[in-house]
Amino acid sequence: MEIVLTVMIIGITITALVSGLASVAGAGNAHRVGVESDTVLRNASEALKSAARECTAGASLRTDLVVPAGFVVAFSPDDTSCPDVRDSRRIEVSVVAPGGVRQAITVVVRTP
Repeated sequence: MEIVLTVMIIGITITALVSGLASVAGAGNAHRVGVESDTVLRNASEALKSAARECTAGASLRTDLVVPAGFVVAFSPDDTSCPDVRDSRRIEVSVVAPGGVRQAITVVVRTP
């Protein structure tokens, strides 16, 4: 009887340890994807601001952005033309990560 009880306690303990390790691994992966998504989002917004510094009113804002595999970057509104010198434009930059998590930031650009 004592042996059965000992085997049961060891089994429960090992199950708890393995499930705890599995949840830590899942949380680590979710954090990594979130950080990568944030980095892509910030790179996209910096590329947009850099393109606005070098463009003339009415021209298209072109970014030379390299997006990692699995990530999707979108600009809203789709008409990302350079604003007039006396004006500014709000553009939303959004990133969708491989897991489907979406992050967005609004950037105000103006032509120098």
